[in-house]
Amino acid sequence: MTATQPHVTVPQDRPFGSKAIQIYLVSLLFYTTSHILLILLPLNSHALGANPAQIGLIMGAYMFTSMFLRPVAGKIVDKFGTKRIFAAALMMNVVVISMYLIHELWVFALLRMVQGVILAFFSMVSHLLIIQVLPEKARGQGLSLFSLSSMLPYTYGPFLALYFADRVPMPYIFMTLIPISLTTLLIGLNLRLPELHRQDHLQTTNQHSSEPYNGWKDRKLLLPSVIMLLASAVIGTIAAFLPLYLEKRGLPFAGLYFLTETAVLILLRFFGRKWIPTNGRFPILMVAVLISLMTTAVGLVRMAESLPIILLAAVCNGIALSMLYPTLLTYVSFIVPERFRGRGIGLFIAAADFGTSAGTWGLSLIANAYSYEVMFSGCIVIGAAALLLILLQSKKGGMRK
Repeated sequence: MTATQPHVTVPQDRPFGSKAIQIYLVSLLFYTTSHILLILLPLNSHALGANPAQIGLIMGAYMFTSMFLRPVAGKIVDKFGTKRIFAAALMMNVVVISMYLIHELWVFALLRMVQGVILAFFSMVSHLLIIQVLPEKARGQGLSLFSLSSMLPYTYGPFLALYFADRVPMPYIFMTLIPISLTTLLIGLNLRLPELHRQDHLQTTNQHSSEPYNGWKDRKLLLPSVIMLLASAVIGTIAAFLPLYLEKRGLPFAGLYFLTETAVLILLRFFGRKWIPTNGRFPILMVAVLISLMTTAVGLVRMAESLPIILLAAVCNGIALSMLYPTLLTYVSFIVPERFRGRGIGLFIAAADFGTSAGTWGLSLIANAYSYEVMFSGCIVIGAAALLLILLQSKKGGMRK
């Protein structure tokens, strides 16, 4: 007669299960190679004779390819499942990282496009895996920690690339990325993900195979997507042009701004994760506060005259940047039907990417035609428009899943 095993109650609000930790680690390693390449490729391309326009084309191919593929990637993931796509993306990542040893500009451009494809699928599947392996009460915390794991390499990746670029031959630095990508693959393949209710899922898929998904026609998905698009345009513009703006005004504080903003972001992504609502209701008050902080940060940057004002702007924007994306993404994960979740999340992330790229480019045209002050005023208008959308939604009583 076997002894009865004691029943162990697993906390439903803990985002630190073994599978979740593996996903965080895979994300950390994946984005480590990505952020190191962000510095290595322009340096190596310049050494190969590329002009600024060519370097911009090579580097821009990554995000633009990913942005346009995300909705398609969502459909493919919904059809074939997360496990196969996750493994395929990590395998392709190893192949692409290895091919960077071919130092030709056209190879760099082609590989950046392929990496954009990999990013579209990897990012999509990783978000879905976090949703799958964690209970609903821990979903917001898990998505926040996943965002943190993808953001942390930004704090040390560029530094490592610049430090070793002057001390180690460039091909050797590229070679060190191969074992990192292999380790990423091994951890990812070791992630055991059961096919939960697969038969039921297949029956449900067959029943609804002809049923279209409204996508952005669904107001519950459209609202957070538009808000994230507008916020990304503002946040991306601050990141791109704040150093130039402060230099023009004779304020050598850009480094302290980004250091403060990053510190706030990391602390809040970790310690503020429990504040993210997981009730399926649109978090009107929280999003309104975050958008207000972001808009306030732009106003402080525009009138920046001293270090305290710049640091206050960094704190405000750091709070907004750390909490807005995981808060809205958590809401989207609840309101999109499960069988269309990949598509819905893909559309939301595509909106964020489009806001960062197209919004920053459009606002840069304003700066070129007028001035940085006018450009930042435009950012304030965009923030006010996002806040107005939220306030209009509050009058309608919010949205439930």
